[in-house]
Amino acid sequence: MTDWTLCIDFGTAFSKAAAAPVGAWSAFEPAGVRPLLLSPDGQGNAFLLDSAVFVDEDRVLFGRAALARAEEIGDKKRQALRSFKTLLSVSDLERALNANAPATIDPHRVFQMRDLVVLYLAYLLAAVERGAASDTMIAQGRIASRRYAAPAWRSGDSAGMHDIIVRLFGEAEEFRNAAGRRMLMAEGIPLRTISDALPKASQNAESLEMGLIFEATAAAAYSSIGLEGAASHLIVVDMGAGTTDIAALARIGSRTMELPEARVTLKQAGDFLDQVIANRVIESASWARGAEQKAELWNVLMRQMADIKEAVFVDGRAVLRNQGRSITINLRDVEKDVDFREFGKSLRQAYDHALSVVRDDARARGRSEVHAIAVGGGASTPLIRELIQRKAGSVRPRVIARPATPQWAHSRTFAGNLAPVFPQLAIAIGGALAPDSMLAALGGASRPANDRSGTPAERD
Repeated sequence: MTDWTLCIDFGTAFSKAAAAPVGAWSAFEPAGVRPLLLSPDGQGNAFLLDSAVFVDEDRVLFGRAALARAEEIGDKKRQALRSFKTLLSVSDLERALNANAPATIDPHRVFQMRDLVVLYLAYLLAAVERGAASDTMIAQGRIASRRYAAPAWRSGDSAGMHDIIVRLFGEAEEFRNAAGRRMLMAEGIPLRTISDALPKASQNAESLEMGLIFEATAAAAYSSIGLEGAASHLIVVDMGAGTTDIAALARIGSRTMELPEARVTLKQAGDFLDQVIANRVIESASWARGAEQKAELWNVLMRQMADIKEAVFVDGRAVLRNQGRSITINLRDVEKDVDFREFGKSLRQAYDHALSVVRDDARARGRSEVHAIAVGGGASTPLIRELIQRKAGSVRPRVIARPATPQWAHSRTFAGNLAPVFPQLAIAIGGALAPDSMLAALGGASRPANDRSGTPAERD
């Protein structure tokens, strides 16, 4: 019977999870990488679970159903709760969790932010369990250990917050057990069930046994595995939906440490690009003159934005049809946008700063190379690809641009299904592959704080 390591990556827009056999780091086989199908409903990407909660009149909805209900109502005074990762990044997490949810999210004014985070994590854990049970390889063994991935937040102490996070997961697990099958039903959970079960879950829960791995370390893990020689220095650019994070790591002997001076977080990311594209389309749609027409067009754009953005960044243009009209948006139109250019400028400055830090460290240690890699949903955008390539091959220490998708992800084992979505799953996969020695925190206790998060890099 195979023991498995499971890693959860809950992002601003989507959550992901993957499993790998315990010991995969020292005996790597591509077939052992098992990304979990969290949304097997035939809509959207089956590996991605929408990070969303919507408080309706008499129930709470989750995931895609939450977003659909929020869109159906179309009320500007109501919205689904998203951006869980942003909430967890605040410097005073306990205070943020104990704050009441705003009326736009909870019109009943009965939930604290903590309650809604616990409810979403319960939904996520239920989806993870379903995904693991549906995987024939995992189902033949057992999940021996679990961990979650998080950025090394600049504004807070991720390792120090670990005890709070595993407590939230523990409460979520207790509530999930109480809710049973209803947790994954499209109609959501009745408010009455929540009011009965959630307080008991909070009282009876124990912290869930989970490890914490920093996202940059997870990226180093998946990008190094399968190579004869791992890079001693690595710079990682992670564009998600809510933020773009840049981090750098250095391998010194048997240990890898993050270089905190290189860490940068930008508030512009995938959602910002969505807004840029939508604004450019609305500006070019001369027929959408009134506020009502523009609002309607905006909603149409947001519903189709995933496809529009992919077409713009991959094919160079997208064609949108609405009410018998055809609207074309070109990549060059997006690149002319003032906000887009400002974002590009900020991104280059942040990357150049981080790169100078990691190159200085590499030079001081007599290393000749720095490897650069992109992860996250934005890894395939021209903006990020050009950023990674622009300093490649420069003077020593030489910068080597690594592909966002490693060669092993193209293995026939995955039948062509993994490579197209690998950048979005990369952190969960790297977190599952990494040995315990790479974790920033293990179980219910965090390791002592240190300016540089030292984590062993050599294989067990």
